[in-house]
Amino acid sequence: MDYRESSFRTKFDSAAKYLKSEPKEVVSLKLRDNVGSHSEYDKLKDILEREVHLQTSPIKDGLQGDGYLIQNRDNRIIVVSHETGLEILYIAGSIASIVGLIPLVLKCWNHLRGNFGRHNHPHDIEIRRLDEKGHLIEEHAHELFDDYLSPFNLTNGLLTSSVEGIEEELRQLKSDVQALTARIDKIETSQSRKMSKKKQNRKS
Repeated sequence: MDYRESSFRTKFDSAAKYLKSEPKEVVSLKLRDNVGSHSEYDKLKDILEREVHLQTSPIKDGLQGDGYLIQNRDNRIIVVSHETGLEILYIAGSIASIVGLIPLVLKCWNHLRGNFGRHNHPHDIEIRRLDEKGHLIEEHAHELFDDYLSPFNLTNGLLTSSVEGIEEELRQLKSDVQALTARIDKIETSQSRKMSKKKQNRKS
């Protein structure tokens, strides 16, 4: 197993507990950029709490970086701080997070980074998730986000990624249902033959 795949499995297992979901539903959105000081993440947390009035709770385990849970009613995402850039963990099917919490956090982050005198965009945006077999899927989505803070481009890109994941899950469910239906048909056919045989034996 690739060490990175193992690392992300551990991360998604940990995140799933706080997001109240399954590991296969967790998606990692990473803005690859250089962050000069951890104080920038502290400032982001302060802005989200004091100015945006979101609930935040620290998470220390299994995220390969300091993280905190961000909540707005029943909507949840996790922000993880890295020297190589901001990471957001979210649930693929959570439209409220995709069109609400994530753009809000990124707007605050962009405002904060602007105040630190940095106006450049990340060199790359990476999206990672697990497929139905538990293997890591990676997308380098820079082309999807010409301006990663544009609400339309951001929402469109995240929704596209989420739909692809949901479609893959639906394909797997359809395949499972077909296999189960075939098994049931086989069992019913077998039972029908046994019943017919018993009737014939009784008549004879």
